[in-house]
Amino acid sequence: MLNDRDLKGRISGGLLPRLAFCLGLLPLAQAPAAWAQTGIRLLDQPAIAVKAPDRVVLIAVATAGSRIVAVGEHGVIAYSDDNGQSWHQGSVPVDVTLTAVAFATPQQGWAVGHDGVILHTTDGGATWQEQLNGIQANQLITTAAQAAVAGNDPSLGTAHALARAAHFTEEGPVNPFLSIWVQDPNDAIVFGAYRLAMKTTDGGKTWVDWSLHIGDTLSHNIYDVAPVGQNLYLVGETGLVFESTDGGNSFPAGTSPGANSLFEALPTGDGGVFACGVAGAAFRSEDSGKSWQSVNFGTSDNLAAGVVLQSGVLVVGSESGILYVSRDHAQSFTALPQPQPLAIYGLAQAANGDVVEVGSGGAVVVPAADFKS
Repeated sequence: MLNDRDLKGRISGGLLPRLAFCLGLLPLAQAPAAWAQTGIRLLDQPAIAVKAPDRVVLIAVATAGSRIVAVGEHGVIAYSDDNGQSWHQGSVPVDVTLTAVAFATPQQGWAVGHDGVILHTTDGGATWQEQLNGIQANQLITTAAQAAVAGNDPSLGTAHALARAAHFTEEGPVNPFLSIWVQDPNDAIVFGAYRLAMKTTDGGKTWVDWSLHIGDTLSHNIYDVAPVGQNLYLVGETGLVFESTDGGNSFPAGTSPGANSLFEALPTGDGGVFACGVAGAAFRSEDSGKSWQSVNFGTSDNLAAGVVLQSGVLVVGSESGILYVSRDHAQSFTALPQPQPLAIYGLAQAANGDVVEVGSGGAVVVPAADFKS
């Protein structure tokens, strides 16, 4: 089971090697023996090639038009054009664990992951280009910290900015990005461990550090971002919630519903926001996060994934493979009777209405009929 701080970010390094034989992992003979670009092996060699990309550990999934795209360990990106029945592997320039994926159009999207990697695609996920890595991210963090201190702007957390930047530089490019908010093909913000945040306004040609726009001087992990109406919500470690009412320019701290870390946030469909996470913690707010009401799932399992279906039904997945369904705007959830054969880390709805779940066992398709009342 993934631990509290590292869900979606640090999957057990021993799991995939043990599955290498049965999953058909293929070492890349063309991988370079030396790594001239950064000197860091996983940043300088392409993703490991696999015979069955839908059977490796997959951590996040999204739709790109009618295509489904999932990302996971060793840089594997899998895509399906038949609602999850068959899968192909995308071309990826890095071998790091990828943790989130999102699309602005059916062609243009981003994937992010460990070592501060940000990838971009212009062909719906078939091929990817690196736009940023952790070395460059740390440089941007230092630049932003120096500018904040020089401007003496207390709203940007200048008291700790330089010390934080120095710590990241000393630690190296090891921290993962964990979530993505995409507004359009030009504008996106990615978030991650220890309050990492980077923003682009030109489709990723350039990125700037955005972490000082988040009201958290202690730099907790940010696990998910969700648009609800005109607002953006961040949820993360120790139950922290941040809400932006200005299009992502600033994220002041909001009311926390509890001490359990929150891994997922979703709009409820009636103007509210739903959040869930560690040990079955789940909450619903009807007043833009000013107050929260507990939602009882009847489980102590981690709730790690969620999706809002086209019908308005909310679906939440757990690490024990149970899917929970709400048809009343997240006021209550009912477990589907048949557990899934994997820990669920991501959910998306296919074009035909089926739900594709990804996790420890790869990708599984759940028929649309299972979610009808």
